[in-house]
Amino acid sequence: MPVLKNLPSRLKGGRFSVDLSTTRSEFILRKMSLNLNPFEEPGSDEDWPRSNGGSLLDGRVPRDRNLFEDEEGENEANEVRRGRSGKGGSIKSTLERMKGVSPLKTLGKLGKNLRMSGRSKGKDAPSPQGSIGSASPMQRKKKGRRSSEGSLLRMAGKCKESLTNGDLCSETDPDSTSRLSFLKMVGKGKMKRESMQDHSSQGPEKEPVEEVPEVKPREPLSVLEILQLVTKRDLFLADTHILELEQECREAESLTAGGTEDFSSPSSKDSSRRKAKDVELLYEALQKELWDVVRESLRSPTAGPNLGLVVQVLQQEEQADRDWAQSEGAAPGGPRPREFKKRWREAVVELADANLPQHEEARAGELAAYLDKLRVRMVEDLGAARRNVVSVYPVEYDSFQVYTQSYHQAVTRRLQAITNGDLQITDIYSLLDWLYNIYNRDVLGTVTITTPINLSQLGPLLPAETVEKLELDCLNSVRGKVTNELSQVLEEEEKRWLDTLNVEEYQLPLARTVIQRLQEDFERSAAVNRDLGSRVAQCSLNGLADFLYSFQRKVEMFHEMLVNSCEVNEDGYIAKTIALVNCCPTFRSFVERCGQCDPSTSEYSNRRANTALDRIVSLSVRVLNDRLFEHIRPLFDKLIKRKWLSNTEPFEQIEALIKEHFKKFRRMDNPPYEVLVMEVHRRVMTEYVRAIMRGRIICTSLKMRKRMAGRLRDEGKHLKTLFKELESSASWLDSAIPHLSEIIVLEDTPSIQMEVGVLVREFPDIRETLNEQEPTLGRLN
Repeated sequence: MPVLKNLPSRLKGGRFSVDLSTTRSEFILRKMSLNLNPFEEPGSDEDWPRSNGGSLLDGRVPRDRNLFEDEEGENEANEVRRGRSGKGGSIKSTLERMKGVSPLKTLGKLGKNLRMSGRSKGKDAPSPQGSIGSASPMQRKKKGRRSSEGSLLRMAGKCKESLTNGDLCSETDPDSTSRLSFLKMVGKGKMKRESMQDHSSQGPEKEPVEEVPEVKPREPLSVLEILQLVTKRDLFLADTHILELEQECREAESLTAGGTEDFSSPSSKDSSRRKAKDVELLYEALQKELWDVVRESLRSPTAGPNLGLVVQVLQQEEQADRDWAQSEGAAPGGPRPREFKKRWREAVVELADANLPQHEEARAGELAAYLDKLRVRMVEDLGAARRNVVSVYPVEYDSFQVYTQSYHQAVTRRLQAITNGDLQITDIYSLLDWLYNIYNRDVLGTVTITTPINLSQLGPLLPAETVEKLELDCLNSVRGKVTNELSQVLEEEEKRWLDTLNVEEYQLPLARTVIQRLQEDFERSAAVNRDLGSRVAQCSLNGLADFLYSFQRKVEMFHEMLVNSCEVNEDGYIAKTIALVNCCPTFRSFVERCGQCDPSTSEYSNRRANTALDRIVSLSVRVLNDRLFEHIRPLFDKLIKRKWLSNTEPFEQIEALIKEHFKKFRRMDNPPYEVLVMEVHRRVMTEYVRAIMRGRIICTSLKMRKRMAGRLRDEGKHLKTLFKELESSASWLDSAIPHLSEIIVLEDTPSIQMEVGVLVREFPDIRETLNEQEPTLGRLN
């Protein structure tokens, strides 16, 4: 038998001792009678009951203190129940369990029971008076929940637990309490041994049944402990405890309202109010953590377990609201219904408002960049919501619709704030394009590819009145440009014409400047939508028609001032005239583009604009033609004379001067150049035919007529080649001179009259010249 060396301190160092040397290898805890305690000194077993009013085994306890803890009382009750049911009550089974077990283990278990019994609070142990009558359920509940102050002190280490202070109000030494607890357990052992002897004499032993420990009821948490659950994000458990605390508050209020004497005192009312305030503060902390989890779910790669707890809390609170609404004491104005689902939607709205860029970041002239930031952030966040959030929420929450609608509302508030201020015209076009095209195509069209939503619930980003005002601002901007800016540009350009008259420039920046200013509005409005593009095009065309009429008047005044001036630089004047004409094709092209947007309403303005351009071209072509013929007209008078048949110099000079002038005329753009070269071609042929009709050659023989006809054919071929090189489209004029050469060789008058009729029919423009043909032909004959 091993020697008992390491006894528990309470046995080893106590004032009660046992002579272990006299045991003679026997069980330490051998035969005990109910009236003998081997751990007491001799004589103390008899004196203690008399001095304390009874023994432990008699069920009596000292009247001045609480000797046993709650846990010990429960264990005793369990032992009694097990004794009645026969479970573990057999003396033989008890001896079998004790047989062969080391006394160290046996006493170690006893010591462990002693330590556990010493940890219970004195205030939780029932008093002797309290054991007589049973307390009410509210008293037990109020007594069971620890206060936040006690929990705080216990956390700070100020409320220490020890094995010796089981009763904080005890006036005796701690050793006596431990001793009595130990005596109680020894007494239980005695009772078990007697019970075993009775059962061994009554019948065969029964198989031992494993004891099932009794489950204690869950202890209510204090407010501070519930708050710790919230901060640790054990949200569902925290909400469960908050609901229990809220239920206690309602029960206390109902008892107070019912006039119960124990709960109608001021202290009870104050306690109830404090609990109600604690409930509200806990709900505030809980909601803060809930919405923080909702916000963080968009930024993390996955939703995580916390979002699932949020959903459980929402469902639990919604059920609590329904239960409250169905209860008899439900009254409006109280904390219920808390509507957590509605507050969740509000939290998502706040989340969207916090994530999107604020409208203060939009700078003047850079609204397009700000709107692009809105687009990128909204697409990213809704994509994260689709990946991380939608699968966590129940279907009835329609979570993706809630997220999309919240972001849509956040964008709406930003755009409304932006439109309340003054916007530049470029920002207006950017905003309209974003409203009509980019938002629907690149934002909603992207996020709803895999998860469709109800777009009808979103509503417009801006009211119709605001959008109409923005479109009117665009039209007013175009009108302002035409009436103010373009007029100023024309005035400055007119001064420049005179200042640079000595400079040979064949292109002016006027058309490019005007078109650029109008084209920006035209193209950007057309990109927004067709209706706005048509309205802006019509406004631009009306303004441009007025501008071109002013331009026509400026060109006419310019030529009237310089056409008869002798001091003007010839080359500079021709160059400036060509430069003015070169503005017309650009203007005409833009007029046609504006007229195509809405032909039914733009016909009048289109006609006015083209008429002004035609007059400018016609005037410039006439001026250039006149400048050319001032040099070549005297040479036509030298044709068809006696020396003409043997002298080709006059014709060669005409040909050289035309080529020289067209080196400059070719700087003119098409189609005005085509008009110019055709007009020069016509006038040259007219002057040549007129020279033939006025010729002073008398052909007295057929040989002379054939020689004259051959010379006409040669010069006609040269003129045809010349104007072909100049890209004249009036090739039909080339046949006039050969036709005249054929008439000259005819001898009979009827044939001559027939050919003259054909010539007049083919060339009606020279009818007036051919009126002089009869006397000339008579001389030729």
